[in-house]
Amino acid sequence: MNIVINYEEISNFIEQEFKISPSFVTIDEKSFEVSYKPGLFFPTFSLQFHIDYIVENTISISYNCGPAASLMIAGFVKFIENNIPSGIDVNAIDQHINIYPLQLTQTEMAFRYVKLSDIIFRESSLNITLDMI
Repeated sequence: MNIVINYEEISNFIEQEFKISPSFVTIDEKSFEVSYKPGLFFPTFSLQFHIDYIVENTISISYNCGPAASLMIAGFVKFIENNIPSGIDVNAIDQHINIYPLQLTQTEMAFRYVKLSDIIFRESSLNITLDMI
């Protein structure tokens, strides 16, 4: 089973929900960059994400950013740490995120029937491959 989500769809959703409009750029099949320019006199805020591995319905993601963005992320993660859903581990020091779909309320039921095989970043989309169990 293949799911294709266009970056434009993701950007539009984020804009509707959070009133910001990020840009997405594919670096390679396992990496992409998301950036946002908050205003005229502020520098562009950008993060690069890389899928390190997918094993047994565990998604391991690393991210890279500048020192200022890293401090902002660490502070934000500390601020919301009690609200991060069970099934998502964020290590702001090592710039690493682990996602466990079977532990997330939003995806638990679906992942009883499918297994995540791959995530690939294309020029204008995120492509997810799932296999029936």
